[in-house]
Amino acid sequence: MFLHTPPNVDKSKPAPMVVVLHGCLQCATKVQKQSGWSKLADENGFYVLYPQQRRINNPERCFRWFKRRHTNKGRGENGSIKHMVDYMKANYNIDSSKVFVTGLSAGAAMGVIMMADYPETFNAGAIFAGGAYKSGNGYVSAAMAFVGWRVKPAEKWGNIVRKQNPNYKGEYPRMIIYQGNSDLIVNKRNGVEIMKQWTNLHHISTTPSETIDGYVGVKDIHRLAYSSATKKEAVVFYKVDKLNHALLIDPGKCKNQFNRRTFFSKDKNYNSTLFTAYDFGLIKAPEIDGPHTAFLKEVVTYTVPLTEGSSYEWTYPESCTLVTDQNRNAISLNWGASSGCINVTETDASGCKKQYKTVFVSVKDLK
Repeated sequence: MFLHTPPNVDKSKPAPMVVVLHGCLQCATKVQKQSGWSKLADENGFYVLYPQQRRINNPERCFRWFKRRHTNKGRGENGSIKHMVDYMKANYNIDSSKVFVTGLSAGAAMGVIMMADYPETFNAGAIFAGGAYKSGNGYVSAAMAFVGWRVKPAEKWGNIVRKQNPNYKGEYPRMIIYQGNSDLIVNKRNGVEIMKQWTNLHHISTTPSETIDGYVGVKDIHRLAYSSATKKEAVVFYKVDKLNHALLIDPGKCKNQFNRRTFFSKDKNYNSTLFTAYDFGLIKAPEIDGPHTAFLKEVVTYTVPLTEGSSYEWTYPESCTLVTDQNRNAISLNWGASSGCINVTETDASGCKKQYKTVFVSVKDLK
């Protein structure tokens, strides 16, 4: 167990905690440098727990998500990680309503196990190239999962989780999935199976309530949200083109470019650690102010805060007509015939960029 305590944390107040699980061939130090979670914790006042696999357990330092004795509730490696979480709660002022888990590859698969076995413990999880709970119950089934051959109906996937928690009546954690469409180690089908399992646990449709192509202006990222009846995003699925088995990073010298290039990383101009913190609700995401619906030919305006010395690059659907200058912090459009996305990237005087959350705008029915 490795712990990062931010120097500015107010120990008199409950603080959130993120459990970060490394992938095979990695360790706590490497995943800390790669992801930048500790830097983000220093700036925002939350704890980060880094469980590390021992070589005596697995020579490649993989968490053993593919063996029954490590997947069933309260046993093996998942039980060990749960003891670490409990230790933190007993010895530090942890906000029990804001405990999160994230991981890459084998760490992602173990992250799903933690969420499935202890739904009362975790608020949400972000899974990078993982698999559905119990998609592997031995070497053969794990190999089948790798190539995308472990396919089940959503209800059957959900029942596998519910069997571990027969008396649990609460909500299951929110699930955030990242899956590369070019992943040669964990087939992209695994992301779909996680989505099916967790939409079933949340009793919602496997049809996304919102689909955004080119999320935050990055053309390779497709964000699919699955919302509950109360419009709360219960499952978010990021499908990423031209991404193999790697964490999405945005390395550089600017404030929000704190990722490091390592063997299992890919520069996509997208800091997935930062956006995961947004999805967790640990940090408030920069947002565009403006309507999410519009009539045909209606003039709609979108704004972001004005920063002296900054320039603003907006993108909008081709069917829309620009009314105002595009290089301002506000833009007005004569809306076209189709739904689409509004994006803006702010570049400050030093050349550093800030990405705002995409707004998906639906065309209203004129009737």
